[in-house]
Amino acid sequence: TPGRQTACARTGKAAGRREAILRTRVYFDGEGGKMLGLRKVQGGYVFLAAARTEQLYLNLYRGKRRVSRLPFPQEERIGDVWRLFLPERYRTLLYCFEADGREFSDPEGRDFLGGTRFGELRGAGEVLKSPFRENAELFEAKALPLRPGIPYRDCIIYRLHVRGFTKHSSSGLPAAKRGSFSGIIEKLPYLRELGVNVLELMPPYEFQELMFERFEPLSPKARERCPDGRINYWGFTEDALYYSPKHSFTQSGQDPSESFRALVRAVHEQGMELVLDFYFNYDGGRELPERISEVLRFWRVRYQIDGAHIIGTAPLELLRRDPFLSRFKLWAEHWEGALPRSSDGEKYLADYNDGFQTEIRRALKGDESMVGSLMERIRKNPSDRGEIQYLSNVTGLSLMDCFSYDRKHNEENGERGADGCEQNYSWNCGEEGPSRRKSVRLLRKKMFRNACLLLFLSQGTPLIQAGDEFGASRRGNNNAWCQDNELNWLDWRLLKKNRDLYEFMKYLIHFRREHPVFHQKEELTLLDSRGLGIPDLSFHGESAWQPDREPYRRQLGVMFSGLYAEDETFLLLCNFHWEEHRFLLPHPPTGTNWATVIDSCQEEQNGIYPKGEHPLLSDGEKRLLPRSIVLLQAEGCGEIPKKRRRRSGQRRRKSSEAGQRAVQEKQEVLP
Repeated sequence: TPGRQTACARTGKAAGRREAILRTRVYFDGEGGKMLGLRKVQGGYVFLAAARTEQLYLNLYRGKRRVSRLPFPQEERIGDVWRLFLPERYRTLLYCFEADGREFSDPEGRDFLGGTRFGELRGAGEVLKSPFRENAELFEAKALPLRPGIPYRDCIIYRLHVRGFTKHSSSGLPAAKRGSFSGIIEKLPYLRELGVNVLELMPPYEFQELMFERFEPLSPKARERCPDGRINYWGFTEDALYYSPKHSFTQSGQDPSESFRALVRAVHEQGMELVLDFYFNYDGGRELPERISEVLRFWRVRYQIDGAHIIGTAPLELLRRDPFLSRFKLWAEHWEGALPRSSDGEKYLADYNDGFQTEIRRALKGDESMVGSLMERIRKNPSDRGEIQYLSNVTGLSLMDCFSYDRKHNEENGERGADGCEQNYSWNCGEEGPSRRKSVRLLRKKMFRNACLLLFLSQGTPLIQAGDEFGASRRGNNNAWCQDNELNWLDWRLLKKNRDLYEFMKYLIHFRREHPVFHQKEELTLLDSRGLGIPDLSFHGESAWQPDREPYRRQLGVMFSGLYAEDETFLLLCNFHWEEHRFLLPHPPTGTNWATVIDSCQEEQNGIYPKGEHPLLSDGEKRLLPRSIVLLQAEGCGEIPKKRRRRSGQRRRKSSEAGQRAVQEKQEVLP
């Protein structure tokens, strides 16, 4: 995406100090085939480093003062792998490497001193130094309870930035905990109440967020000339130290490793999973495939995380076959070809891209020729992979901004609006930006409810961007990669101001969880595969059993048969046109009537009818107001006993014979 490319391009200017590093995995060191990095041996320490250079040096520091510069001996070099032994008396010092006149941190380091304050200019040119602490083997990790994987069909994902989630003063946390792993722990009860059970963290490992064209120590005057607003806030950068949690994401005085471990433990105790974002540049040659696999293995075994979202490029086929990463959630933009399931029959790989977002946004704002795409997106649930679906994410407009802005407003990024995606598929509902007009504000809330209904009633796995549940805004900025300020920090005061938005999304999350018909294990076939007299899923237009596919059509009905999920039967009616339309409804199951559960136009009730107060429809039709969505439920004679369901389906078969012929003739199976 443009934001990631921009961040990486600017980071690339600063990457000269690391160009000497050849990141690889080497199974040789003369002491038992250990990995690269620092290793404790009898009488001292062994350093193994990979660098494409004529001479590599080990620089030793006491505090900020360099006390020694030791060359790696040429006679112990094999290819581009260097070996150096140091006596144990050096263990109180700090170290980094030097090649071709530039210092760089140990890419295999697990601990670093410095970088305690995010985005601080003071000392920004200094390379992070590591203490003499051995790189423990994978299986020396401290024990943490492994959580059983949550199936994709039951996942509700919440993506957040560690700093931005609680940095704002309105978070209600002590200043010391804001913007840290500890801050997330404090908010876990809130997320649990919302209904979230999977957290996705943007890069939580050590990375260089300040973007300078050079990394020599900066003089005060040079520091004043530095663009202090140019911060890689997101963390999608190659200038990363992948084996260490980010120091500036911890409370003052805390050990980053222990702080992150406490977060993992707290997440698991809440019955939730933790998935981390990792940015790699495999195609660019900056990362070798074994290195990428090693990073993911380390985080899985050492910290017991539950999954990884691969951003950028990575050797996906290698990762898919890695036995360490079996039964481990792996998300990528797209997995090629057919994928085998795990031995437990579950899916662990998932596609994660903007496809759902683009097509649903276009349908919501009333674009032509979107009915077919909408049908496919509601149904999509591949048998061999998960399908992560969202309507907003960090790269793009926030959910509420989708209905508040027609175009991007990236002026604060300092690139004269040249950055960020031009195709937002948004609609400002009649006025650009914040509005005092009641009609505009009410329309935006209705559009928000429409979006939530399509997200949580589709068969894929829904993802929420942090803050969308209470209408957070980035003021139209669709590429806020460099904004370490209130543009990206969640303003928790909106939770009170927009309580109705929060309550509606919370209701839908729990409604989805209570009704398995909306999150089934297998992709629905559009057929009556069990002979129950009704398809598992069927599409309708303004006339029952006849979906309208003409380009100018903006109406769709979707019936979810509860007989295929031991649930109730539901009918979702969508009118994305700016005019009212009448729907002729398919017959509900025998002995039931259609009743309105949710109507996005009902502002007084926040779109929700309480249980026991669902208005019944008796005339077989429903009029939908402009730009509205209604969810109907088949109610009447109560639940059909499980033993009688097949028989009752046989009784209905005769009465629905005409409908079945229409399904065969009109209902095309989606490609």
